Amino acid sequence: MSVDHIIVFQYLNIFGLFVFAISGALTALRNDMDFFGVALIAFVTGVGGGTIRDVMLGAFPVWWIRDPSAVFICLAGAIVATLAQPLLSNRLKALIWADALGMAVFAILGAQAALALQAPVVIAVFMGAITATFGGVVRDVLLNEPPLILKQDIYATAALLGAGIYMLLLYTGLDEGIAAPVSVLLTFAARAAAIVFDIPSPKFGRARRNP
Repeated sequence: MSVDHIIVFQYLNIFGLFVFAISGALTALRNDMDFFGVALIAFVTGVGGGTIRDVMLGAFPVWWIRDPSAVFICLAGAIVATLAQPLLSNRLKALIWADALGMAVFAILGAQAALALQAPVVIAVFMGAITATFGGVVRDVLLNEPPLILKQDIYATAALLGAGIYMLLLYTGLDEGIAAPVSVLLTFAARAAAIVFDIPSPKFGRARRNP
């Protein structure tokens, strides 16, 4: 991986952490938590998915222990969310969009991290979805909120799609430094379309039998 690639992934990681921390902080603020609670939920949201990925892949110590700057980035997200909340007309919408941005970024970063650990492509795609969604799951469970991943609109599907697109672009020979941001944009576009147009995730239920 060249220096340019490293810089791209570093900036994506900072941005993804920051917006995921904002989504966690806004969720905590909606539950009237004090700033310590807000900062804690912001941190858990930011690092949770990547932590679960590393544990599943046996990568120890987990990534944010190797890179403690994640703590300060999440804290910055918590501070920004706390200061900005009086200006927000709808905190729920703000956190949903912040979560969408974080999900798009971490779907790609999670897949790349798995590839770097020599995981097979199908596992890398799965780990991209884990990284993108499970920080939000932990956040919602801790705050007794309905997890976004369990709602009917496209969420985990968008993360899987984005990680798959990233693998496909790499397979075609596209440079990693280009494939990553392109995949992030396409992943975010899929999630944004689901939010704006209320597109449900595909379901394959059992057909009803005629009486």
